[in-house]
Amino acid sequence: MNSENEIKARYRAYCDACESGHLEKLENFWKVPTIFVVNDGAPGVAKHLIKGYDELVSLYRTMFDASTGVDQTVITKQDVTMYGNNLGIIQTELEHYAGERLDNIQKAIYHCVKENGEWYFVAHLSDIENK
Repeated sequence: MNSENEIKARYRAYCDACESGHLEKLENFWKVPTIFVVNDGAPGVAKHLIKGYDELVSLYRTMFDASTGVDQTVITKQDVTMYGNNLGIIQTELEHYAGERLDNIQKAIYHCVKENGEWYFVAHLSDIENK
């Protein structure tokens, strides 16, 4: 599998872990410290510097995982840009559903790094349009 497809596969697996509430698996996908910058329609832009996996899980419980009611993630767009062999960016567009109801649309960019043969996310930038 080429690097672009490896990143896309990792991203899908990551979405599956989040929507099923398996936040303990986040450290399989992320390297910390990391930064999350999220525009969710609230005044200002939320910026989170995440120093440990416990902070990452806490952030997910409030914004992204099944505890928010979202139980399905439909990836409508994925584009990967490679920077050499070990760095990449995946740009995504997602529809998050709570049951059959569209909860939000998220456009996001994840910075990726390859370490020891595995791809990890190291930064997140997203815009969330709540429905």
